[in-house]
Formats: sequence, C-alpha cells, structure tokens
Amino acid sequence: MKQLSIAQLAAMNMHYARHSLDTFLDSIAGLGFSQFELWGGAPHFYNPSQCGPPAAELRQAVDSRGLSIVCVTPEQCVYPYNIASSQKDFRRASVDYFNGWIRITAGLGVKKMLCGPGWGLWDQPAEEAWKLSVDSLEQMTRQAEKYGVTLAFEILLPNESNLVYDLATVSRMMQEIDSPHFMCCVDTVPVCHEGKTLEDYFQALGKRIVHIHLNDGTPTGHMTWGDGSQPLLEHLGALDRHGYTGAMTLELGASRYTREPQIHLERGLRILEDAFGETLKK
Repeated sequence: MKQLSIAQLAAMNMHYARHSLDTFLDSIAGLGFSQFELWGGAPHFYNPSQCGPPAAELRQAVDSRGLSIVCVTPEQCVYPYNIASSQKDFRRASVDYFNGWIRITAGLGVKKMLCGPGWGLWDQPAEEAWKLSVDSLEQMTRQAEKYGVTLAFEILLPNESNLVYDLATVSRMMQEIDSPHFMCCVDTVPVCHEGKTLEDYFQALGKRIVHIHLNDGTPTGHMTWGDGSQPLLEHLGALDRHGYTGAMTLELGASRYTREPQIHLERGLRILEDAFGETLKK
C-alpha cells in the first residue's frame, strides 16, 4: 500500500451488544485498535431511553484507554425510526431523533454521524417517499452545519430501503443535497450486492466519500473477513489509489458473532494484517 494504513481500521461495538460497553472498549484496545465507530444502541449508549453512561462519562472511558470515536451511528435499521415516512408525526419524531443524535455527536467531540435515507412503503409511490427523505435530510443537514458535524450518508441494501440502494440512487441523493456537511459512507456489502466495485463509487463520488464500512460477505451478511467471498485486495487497492484517508470500520452484523465477539473480530483482523503486511498492535 502506498498511502493506505492499517491504522485507519476502526472497530464497532454492534456485535458486542450482548456484552458490556467496558468489555468492548477493553477488547478493542487489547487488539491494538486506536479508534472505533460508536453504534448508538442499547445496552451500550442509547440516548432516547437514557441507556448507558452520560456522554461525559463515555468520553472519559474512551480517553482513558487511548481510543477515539471516528463516527457515531444511531441505530436506525432495527429501531422504529423512518425519516421518509408518510405519517407526519412519525417522520417528525424520526427527524427529532436524528437531530438529537447530531447534538450528542458534537457533545462527544466527534465530527461524523452516519445516517440513511429511510424507506417508503412498497404499496406507495417511491418518488413521494423520496421527496420526504430529501426534506428530512435537508433539515438534518442544517442541524449538522449548526453543530459542526458531517453527516455520512450510507447506501443500503434493496431489502432495507427502496430509496437509496445502488450507485445511481446514492449519486442522485448526493446531487440533491449539495453540502460539505452531507457526505457519503460506502459499505462494501451493497456495493458487491449490486455487482459494482469501490472503484466505481470513487469514480462517481470522489471526495464526497468520507467513511467506509469494510465488510466481508457472500456478498451480503456483514461478515468478518475470511467468512465471505468479497475481494479484499481489490477494495484496498481502490482505497489506496484514491488516497482515502478516513476510517474503515469493520461492521460485523451476523448474529452468530455476538456470543464471542472478540474471537470473530480478531479472526478478521488477522486476515487484514496479512493483506496490509503489518500488524495493528504496535
């Protein structure tokens, strides 16, 4: 690798959800990670229900282990929030939820927060839901600008959203919301599901890509490296060629990883270390 560094790897606490937040922090520090993406969900840190430590306490726990948070990712695929909902009160509550998380992100001293498009009902015109999604995202972008936070907008799988699910639809959304506080997170799972490559995404979106979810899969599954068939070296080559300097989060989503989360994270890390030709732990 010419520019890409293994130090850009980031862990994520989502598959540690059946363990304490302290266990997660100790685990990744022991593996050599210096940074992580904070999944905002119970029981770790879920603000709407006051679940988890206060923000100041969380910052202290992170700092004391020599770690940093590179992105805050409020749970939005499982918990009941949809910024594209045609139900006015529900959409308003969903936008309020994310605007609250923007304030929390800033309060944690983190510069990026992940968000998605929401979804429309399958028996209703998708274009109407698209307009509602754009309106909600514009409101969130104004909030992000106010608090000095950059939204990392993530493409989803077709079964997760009928609005933004491929290169064409994410490119359209990037054109509709043209703000330095509205950028793009690219996940290798929907990229490969579509039959595209990271190179295709960089050619289309360029510097608007500010965050990467670097996952294995078949091509889906959000697996640890070695459990799927994704082209790791091809992914890393594209990131290196385009001078990508942001974080690359290992987002393990398969439920079978929750029992022994460190074992599965470490298995994937060893494959990445071989690919980089260096170890994460110094």
